[in-house]
Amino acid sequence: VNRPNLDFRGFAGQVTTGSISVGDSVQVLPAKVSSTVKSIVTFENELSTAERGQSITVTLDDEIDVSRGDVLVSDDTETKIANRFLATLLWMSEDSMVIDKPYWIKTRAKLLSGTIQTPNYKLNINTLEKCETADLSLNEIGQCVCEFDQDIAFQEYVQNPHLGSFII
Repeated sequence: VNRPNLDFRGFAGQVTTGSISVGDSVQVLPAKVSSTVKSIVTFENELSTAERGQSITVTLDDEIDVSRGDVLVSDDTETKIANRFLATLLWMSEDSMVIDKPYWIKTRAKLLSGTIQTPNYKLNINTLEKCETADLSLNEIGQCVCEFDQDIAFQEYVQNPHLGSFII
């Protein structure tokens, strides 16, 4: 939230997919609250439209709650909301995964906690065979159910890497 004075309240971020224009109807996810884009501000000037890759501040017509890590999307979005995911993980810690241990999860600008269930399988990287396993060790790839302590907006990674990835 960008609030340099009492007369201005904007929401800073980067356009990661598509574009956004003044007058667009948007939803704030995961809260599912709607508003309309009042203005798009950059350090240099105001814009009527911002494209993918631009860092901007958006002001809205309504005083609604938008928090760090929330996502602004168009009303016709295919973005979903959940706190439980089937995910393919690349385990990058020297310590093996611990089932049901609380881990810190970083997704976009949001930090939350979550747990990981026993992997459905791990991938043999030489044969691509799916093998049974009780956990994942350094550099192993496996499919697990992850459960976060709160809902997040997401899309499948192949559709949108920005909304389909997280770091444990």
